[in-house]
Amino acid sequence: MKPDRYNIKQSEPDWSGLTLDELRYARAMTRTRIDITRQIILLQGRQIFEGQFSGTGSRSFIGRMFSALNYMDYTLIAMRFGSKIFKMLRKSR
Repeated sequence: MKPDRYNIKQSEPDWSGLTLDELRYARAMTRTRIDITRQIILLQGRQIFEGQFSGTGSRSFIGRMFSALNYMDYTLIAMRFGSKIFKMLRKSR
């Protein structure tokens, strides 16, 4: 909290503190900031879950590739790569 925002003067000994309206205003601003941040986080989480995370917009090649594949495709690709790597490691011994 910035002292000059509420006309707080630290050197004044008879300062009585913030008024009730100033406290309510500060509390409302804080609550609004928390709600906006929560909505942004939920939106980003939803985009990640749907495969539209940042850097993979629907117009880019990577974005179109990620949106075309589902979880089963990712599983099959991982199994194919895993089996090829396992075979290479087994042959190298």
